[in-house]
Amino acid sequence: MGKQTITENKNSKKISYKVSLGGIVSALCLVMMFLTAVIPPLNITLPLFAGMLISVVAIEISPSWAFVTYVVVSVLSFFLTPDKEAAIFFAVLFGYYPILKDVTEKIKFKPFQWIIKIIIFNAAIVIIYQLTVKLLGTVDLIEEFGFMKQYMLPALLLIFNFILILYDVTLGMVKDAYVKWFRPTFLKKFK
Repeated sequence: MGKQTITENKNSKKISYKVSLGGIVSALCLVMMFLTAVIPPLNITLPLFAGMLISVVAIEISPSWAFVTYVVVSVLSFFLTPDKEAAIFFAVLFGYYPILKDVTEKIKFKPFQWIIKIIIFNAAIVIIYQLTVKLLGTVDLIEEFGFMKQYMLPALLLIFNFILILYDVTLGMVKDAYVKWFRPTFLKKFK
């Protein structure tokens, strides 16, 4: 009976840790998403940083908990974030990308990793473009570009593919710094 109580106590501590870490990361992500309305020029950058925070949950707990955190932040950001374009960027691209990166990097053949990332990334950009045009009413803005409107999506794809490479490399460096430097330093203080 005593061993069972100890085991139940350990399990409840693990669950409490998972829920609290997921809640803290969710709250920080939502603060970043809310700040997109306060600082409009960062409406793409802040969802990108919020996505980086999701990787903390993947490292500390598991990719499945990170995915749950991503879903919670995505849903809440549509209700709480005044900047719906930022919410779309997080939900359709930057929120799940750290989890996707971990999954694709288990493939040993690096070119195949990048092919998968680029295909998913480009599909996400097309979806984001269509959602912002249809849901957010940016059709008038696109119409103002006249004959150049047909080149907008290819130009966005080119720009965002460059951003993908930078984001992927930066995300890898941030995760390495977290695991090798921040995590050991942070955990020493709480032991």
